[in-house]
Amino acid sequence: MSENVAERPPLPALTRALVGPPGKVLLPLVAVAGLIVLDYTSVPGGGSLTLLLAGLALLVGTVVVWVARFAVGLLRSDGRPGLRRHWARWTAAPVMGVIMTALVFTRVPFEARFALSESELEQFARTVAADTTTVRREDQWVGLYPLTSIERLPGGARFLVSDTGFLDRYGFAWSPGGTPPEESHTAYTHLEGPWYVWESRF
Repeated sequence: MSENVAERPPLPALTRALVGPPGKVLLPLVAVAGLIVLDYTSVPGGGSLTLLLAGLALLVGTVVVWVARFAVGLLRSDGRPGLRRHWARWTAAPVMGVIMTALVFTRVPFEARFALSESELEQFARTVAADTTTVRREDQWVGLYPLTSIERLPGGARFLVSDTGFLDRYGFAWSPGGTPPEESHTAYTHLEGPWYVWESRF
């Protein structure tokens, strides 16, 4: 008669955690870090640097944890079956990373946010351009942008987006008559149609 094979002792809790697939904590953290990076790239000149650094730190931390757990699962014989069984959970984080990178390099976040806000921005810009009585407008949300430094231009308007850039600040200018007049501390980059990215230099 064949001898009964002794049952394997249960894995220690730490080992189970290390060889287990990403789950309820790691994958949402990867998603949050990705959304922070996408939000940063969705505004002219980049968004809040502090928030970006927090997102990148979170992203690096999740990558380190994922790689460590994957290596442990790959190197241990009792971990490799889990890699095959939970392949979708293991590939979710790299797939999210690839999608995020592709979106950033193709400027999809910026273009999508601007496209969704353009009609409201133009309506607001026309109102500002036509108003000769208001000296300074209060900061406000227009479309998907928090606007500040709202000003009239000759035949147009311009406004900065809050919390953009590091030293320089960025926003939009609406100028149907062409590039707005240059100033010593400003620069304009044509975006499309009557729209320009306004850079207010430090």
